[in-house]
Amino acid sequence: MSTAYLDPEGRRYGVPTWPWRMAPQHLRTWRQLDAEGRRPTSEWQAQVRGRGRRQAYLYDAQQTRPKQEPTEAQLESLRIARWVRSAQACERRGIDAEDMRELIEAARADLAARRAAQSRAVDRGRSR
Repeated sequence: MSTAYLDPEGRRYGVPTWPWRMAPQHLRTWRQLDAEGRRPTSEWQAQVRGRGRRQAYLYDAQQTRPKQEPTEAQLESLRIARWVRSAQACERRGIDAEDMRELIEAARADLAARRAAQSRAVDRGRSR
């Protein structure tokens, strides 16, 4: 393998740099962290370079945290937002989306009722 990009001290490129597939084991790319279910907590520490413009930033695996999983309410809100965009796209194309609008309003009302019930349950727990 070529060592053209071998610069562990960062003298040539300003940051520690390794050739493709030669970085230390504790450094990971964003995609590698994503596959492990983790997220970086700081800026990248180093880079890997390949021929041409191929470049990947590396993060220290010790300075990561688990990915934050979305709550059920967040997922429901995203689902409703997708339905709204679909209804708007239908209307832009001259397609009647009234039944979709009714479904969206029912879903919004259901979500609001669940949030209110959850809020009341939390308030009851605090008052005890």
